Amino acid sequence: MKVANRIIALTVLVMAQLATAQQQPQQLSIGENTKLNAGALFAFGYNGAYGDQVSSNHGLNFELDGEISGSYYNPRFLSFTAHPYYNQSRANSSYQSITGASGGNATANFFTGSNFPGSFSYHYNTNSTGTFGLAGQPNFTTYGKAQGFGINWSALMPHWPTLSVGYSQGGGHSTIYGTSAESNSSTRLFNVHTGYQISGFRLTGFFNHNSLNSKFPDFLAGQQEAIQESSGHDFGFSGQHNLPLHGFFSASYSRATASSDYRSNGGRNANTSNYTNSTETTNASFHPTKKLSLNVTQNYTNNLSGYLAQNLGGNGPPPPGLNLGSGSYSSTLGGGASYSFTNFLSASAQATYYEQHYFGKSYTGEYLSGTVNYGKRLFDMFTFSASVIDSSNGQGQNALGFVGNVNFFRQFGRWQTSGQFSYAQNVQTLLITYTTSYYNYSANLHRRLPGGMQWTAAFNGSHSGLSNYQGTSTYSEGYSSSLSVRRLAVNALFSKSSGVSLLGAGGLINPNPTPGLNDFILFSGSAYGGGVSVTPLRRLSISGSFSRAISNTISATNSHNNTEIFNAQLQYHLRRIGLQAGYTRFTQGISAIGAPVNNTAYFVGMTRWFDFF
Repeated sequence: MKVANRIIALTVLVMAQLATAQQQPQQLSIGENTKLNAGALFAFGYNGAYGDQVSSNHGLNFELDGEISGSYYNPRFLSFTAHPYYNQSRANSSYQSITGASGGNATANFFTGSNFPGSFSYHYNTNSTGTFGLAGQPNFTTYGKAQGFGINWSALMPHWPTLSVGYSQGGGHSTIYGTSAESNSSTRLFNVHTGYQISGFRLTGFFNHNSLNSKFPDFLAGQQEAIQESSGHDFGFSGQHNLPLHGFFSASYSRATASSDYRSNGGRNANTSNYTNSTETTNASFHPTKKLSLNVTQNYTNNLSGYLAQNLGGNGPPPPGLNLGSGSYSSTLGGGASYSFTNFLSASAQATYYEQHYFGKSYTGEYLSGTVNYGKRLFDMFTFSASVIDSSNGQGQNALGFVGNVNFFRQFGRWQTSGQFSYAQNVQTLLITYTTSYYNYSANLHRRLPGGMQWTAAFNGSHSGLSNYQGTSTYSEGYSSSLSVRRLAVNALFSKSSGVSLLGAGGLINPNPTPGLNDFILFSGSAYGGGVSVTPLRRLSISGSFSRAISNTISATNSHNNTEIFNAQLQYHLRRIGLQAGYTRFTQGISAIGAPVNNTAYFVGMTRWFDFF
């Protein structure tokens, strides 16, 4: 009790000193050419932490969140900013969290507005909290560090081709809470872009080179760590020109090369992938009248395996294991027309001819579609579009498909409602012997209540998969609700999902259904949580939140996973002085690794913003 009374007395004394402090900030000049501005938010108080992976500790704590900006000679010649921080979370809250991160970021811009502008950036953080997993799905909380830098420069001379060059590199290391499972990654990226206009032609060109090394957690990769080393480059050029009848023409060519070496289970399982593919595309469109438009398109890809793999990798390292056979290629030729009958009613038709070779066989096929769009609200509630599709792969396999979209809007008194539903059956994929089906849906309900209260509820979901390929289906559903009044807000949410994924450099990748892939990681999980915030006084706010994610991953090692976070915070502000108090409790368990881990952190103290100069 005596220690607590001393802390309270010390806090009150410091707050009184800061409240009476008078500062007149002004820009600092160093010599005749350098101008600086600097300020920082300081926090001082009492904190403590204890848990399975941290030693029990408590005591006085100091935190900093700074901002420095300035210029040399002239802001258009050189300007810069820097944001250092110490013991500041960048994940959960500003003044207490599972980890107190430290680091900073800085940027500099030079020759701004000239023909040769450039920039430089740098970031570094340590002891920071992050995630590893599927974006938007239950995932895993990590802690680690990362750093990197980037530099860009351009030459923009009048009447000459433009030139932009960029280089960046970075790396990071993280550990999943409750385990010794580590993930590491390092990247290097180099790119060149150019553009030029001559005789009505708009010409562009590019070159990119990237390399990436990654190490994945054991329980996702197998009994031992998995390592992926990837590198690749691509280049291309394109041209555009206007045509008669309000027409437009474009042509492009690109060539990409990538290699990926994936090793798991101590190197006993290895998968090496090398892809080189070239893609050529031409398009032309015409608008003879305001209501009528015509289009024609042609595309050729000389390596379907590489094309699909590099698209799945999101312009990064391709996933291993995709092989459609040697000599795979794809060629398409198509055309179509659309006509607007009224401002809200239009129709279109499209025909495409395919010629493809993969899995050692050649295929030809046709794809015909007709679409109707109705944009005016029907019965003051619905808008819709519908398409009928007829496809054939030339091997006696015909499919009749359908695509429909319905949107709903309606207000019933004080009730505002909206919804959306889309459905597709037997829609052509990039490979003409496969079709995909999916349906997505969402609904939203909003009501204004007496006393200034507002209530909102929302629901959404999606299901997808290849119609004739087992093991590719995925689904997700989510529910949320919130209630707010002037000084009080409450929210709750629930979501669940399942499907297939691939192990990628930044976590799990949720791929589009694609034949030929292997090494899937099956996942399923649910998450729920909620929060409440209240402002009993004008400058006082109190908030709390809870979330829990439960998931299962099935790969070489099966695992049941659970993550829980409870966070509470109090803030009171009086001009530049603030009172802060917070509490965080975190639990995470991964059955494939061992027992769950528990960590708790709390903080109480004060903050003050200072303008130094």
